Amino acid sequence: MKRIISWCLVVSVLAVAPISSACVGKTIHLGITGAVSERLLAEMSSILITERTGSSVKIDVYKDSKELYSAVKQGKVNVIFENPGRAAEIVGKPTGSSFNQIKSEYKTKLNLTWLEQIGGSLKFAPVLTADTLANYPALPKLLNKLSGALVNDTYAKLLKSAESSEKSKKTAREFLKGKKLI
Repeated sequence: MKRIISWCLVVSVLAVAPISSACVGKTIHLGITGAVSERLLAEMSSILITERTGSSVKIDVYKDSKELYSAVKQGKVNVIFENPGRAAEIVGKPTGSSFNQIKSEYKTKLNLTWLEQIGGSLKFAPVLTADTLANYPALPKLLNKLSGALVNDTYAKLLKSAESSEKSKKTAREFLKGKKLI
């Protein structure tokens, strides 16, 4: 009897092992243009995603928004951080266009979905590809936690202390721990 139970246990473990490693090796690519404000948001998001989901995150830096959007179209980037001003230019709308108009244009023209705006006066927001939404359904809820944690003055203070990439990592981690997000 012990032998049968042992055999069943081994078979169960072997059957479950491939399922448990299904997320291992998946990498979420965050695309940014290199501005300190984007780098800080990318670092926060990277740490939050890694700590809370176990998925790997790579921050890819592009020289400008044209190069960034080219990478998005090629499927090299899963998440970008965008502000309504630059977004309006991307979809050919006037700078003063409403946020809802811009979100709609992004969905229709680029197949990208905007999440809640974060970052105070700069009003950046995570923007996800359709594939990312399908493959990581919990990601929007997780990233939207940043919108409630970062208010105008908090974000401005964090930006001042995050001048270099090393400082932005440390600043991001300390902030997330302080807000009990990780």
